[in-house]
Amino acid sequence: MKENEFDIWVRDLMAGAEESVSPDLWKGVEAGLDRAARKRPVPLWLWRGLVGTGIAAAVAAAFFLPRPQQNLSNQPTIQNPVAEATDAPLPAETRPEEDAVIPIGQQAARIRRHTAHVPEILTPVVTEEEEPLTSEAVVTEPQRKPDSIIEPDRNQDAFTSDEEAFRQLAFEEHKTHRRGEFSMSVLGNVQSNTRPQSPGSTIRRTSGMFLPREYKPGINDEKPEFSFGLPVSAGIGLRYDFSPRWGIGTGIVYSNLSRSFLATYADETGDRQPFETDITNQQHYIGVPVNVFFNIVNSGHWNFHVRLDGMGEKLLDNHFLVHDSEGDIHLHEKATGLQLSAGVGVGVEFKFSPNVGIYFDPTLRYYFDNKQPRSLRTIQPLRMDFEAGLRFSLGR
Repeated sequence: MKENEFDIWVRDLMAGAEESVSPDLWKGVEAGLDRAARKRPVPLWLWRGLVGTGIAAAVAAAFFLPRPQQNLSNQPTIQNPVAEATDAPLPAETRPEEDAVIPIGQQAARIRRHTAHVPEILTPVVTEEEEPLTSEAVVTEPQRKPDSIIEPDRNQDAFTSDEEAFRQLAFEEHKTHRRGEFSMSVLGNVQSNTRPQSPGSTIRRTSGMFLPREYKPGINDEKPEFSFGLPVSAGIGLRYDFSPRWGIGTGIVYSNLSRSFLATYADETGDRQPFETDITNQQHYIGVPVNVFFNIVNSGHWNFHVRLDGMGEKLLDNHFLVHDSEGDIHLHEKATGLQLSAGVGVGVEFKFSPNVGIYFDPTLRYYFDNKQPRSLRTIQPLRMDFEAGLRFSLGR
């Protein structure tokens, strides 16, 4: 009998059959029906689908799972990324024999073991070369710049560049002109001359000539000079440059002044009559200058400076040479006080070696009236000096 016919026969047999049921029993049946409704039975087709899927997965695993590796000594080995990513080794796998039949439950368990490692395989492996993603805020391209092109602090660069420029400038000045430098100079000085006011045509020597007037002993009735010698000076100077720009100097200077004139001479003994003759006057001064130097240009070989001078001179000897046919007469007179002067000028120096240089300092000088003996300075107090010399560097 077919299944459908059996169902029809049972349904016809039970048609109209009724049995009274107590209310309590019916409540129990309803409660059971509610529990059965909540626990739905698994349909048969679902079980069949699961079993078929398991068999198909087992067959696919047998074909696609890796087989034992052959001995490839000449080929490079490739590490298994799964083994690097997971600490636990893969479960051991045994291949079934060809004739053995594996139950469906074991095949399903094997599939579950293999699929259990799939999430681990799909997990990204973080190596040392890759940086893990963090919650760092994303910076747009115009804001983020590589370290190699990040602009430095301009204020710091400006300060550094200014400081470096001043350091370089101080270094250059230090090379060309050492601070606190002593120098010694050997100098010579020649002053401008003047033409005599009334030059004499001849030199007259009239010793023994009778003169009725009375004259005091010595030189009387000086007439205007008919010649002046060039005032010359020589000395040693010391200079101390306490900065690359400023320096001071001093030293000791000897000066000689000469003139020739006509005058009457009377002998102190009175044995001879006064007579008119030519007389030569030599004045010997010793002075101490005080100089202030300002260096305008101070390079490696050249020095250009402005010079301010002040000097005080003492007359050591005022010597007169009276020319006479019977023999020259020497007279010496004393002088009191000091001869003061001031000057301003410019100078240039050329250093042909680090320690030796030659310089030339023209100076405009004025001599004050200090009641000194008659000389070119008292006649024309504004003079032009031409000083030159050698300067030797003595170091610090």
